[in-house]
Amino acid sequence: MSGEFHPNPYLVWQREQGIPIYSGYFVEDLRRLEVGFWRDRNANGAFVNLSNSQVNGAYVLEIPRGEKTHPSRQLFDELAMVIEGQGATSLWYDQTHKRSFEWQEGSVFAIPPNVRHEHYAMGTAAKLVCVTSAPVYMQLFNNSDFIFNNDFRFTDRYAEEENFFAEMIRVLPALGGIETNLIADVRQFFRRENIEAIRSKGNLPKRQRAHDAYSLRIRFAKAMMILHLSGWSVGTYKKAHRHGPGYYIVILDGEGYSLMWEESKKRERIDWHRYSMLVPPMMWFHQHFNVSPNLTRFIAFHPPGLLGSPGWSGEGSDPYLEKGLNQIEYTEEDPDIRALYELELAKRGVTSQMPDEIYKKGIAG
Repeated sequence: MSGEFHPNPYLVWQREQGIPIYSGYFVEDLRRLEVGFWRDRNANGAFVNLSNSQVNGAYVLEIPRGEKTHPSRQLFDELAMVIEGQGATSLWYDQTHKRSFEWQEGSVFAIPPNVRHEHYAMGTAAKLVCVTSAPVYMQLFNNSDFIFNNDFRFTDRYAEEENFFAEMIRVLPALGGIETNLIADVRQFFRRENIEAIRSKGNLPKRQRAHDAYSLRIRFAKAMMILHLSGWSVGTYKKAHRHGPGYYIVILDGEGYSLMWEESKKRERIDWHRYSMLVPPMMWFHQHFNVSPNLTRFIAFHPPGLLGSPGWSGEGSDPYLEKGLNQIEYTEEDPDIRALYELELAKRGVTSQMPDEIYKKGIAG
């Protein structure tokens, strides 16, 4: 053994890009994040490495008005959400079959692996937040040329179909959600009546994570990364829970706070609002609280690999995500948590909608 230290290839590559790198647990506002010129992309950007996640990562890409990014491709999965502006993306294996689609604030889509692509900003500058599985792939192969200049065509993932980025939805019972390649505006799509109609039509089970909440899992472009949408009502909060690393949460609307803590240790509080991003550290309990006078909603980008877990649609099927030791029921939580929440609501003139009954033993939350 030589005793040499071999640095993380993903972090080495990030530093070579010459743009800011942010760490910690939380970004208050992705739209206001300071960026730098990313020469390889011909745009401005910043990396976001929250909670020391080494399974996936994120970056913010800012494209000046009327500008186009340099064409690029990568072996890993990438999920993108537009947080400002409007524009278009073109994809191709070869120029004769280039396909393009337009996007706006709220659009969510995936870039399939090894497909050349470029983004174009129309009207005003555009800003995207992208979550990728780059950390896993770059650590596995430790070769940037293989990651970014690989010409293998994943035609089972993308075969240059003309309608590939049409907004089409397919129910996946095994996922407990849906599959699509594009959501034109996630804010309009993620309305309670729309989600409940999809769940009812597909006979999808409900998860008991919060009082008066709704959610949906989504897979984009056959990626091994999924995301889920979650919304909960005025005057309510979610149950404390914990899971593995790399769940990048972006607040879509509303205002509130989250408590995060390692078991038996002090709780840390994070206050958030629209387009805040947070990532709970691995196996830390975390709990989300809505203090605004409106519904609160977020989008959570999952780390890669969980699609292989058996019985995704069943209650208690995934030890990282369901009940048991990794979820604290309302009946078992520290009473100080509810007391703090009611105090925060009172400051804002909002009334709690958490029924006393759900805190009583023997009554389901």
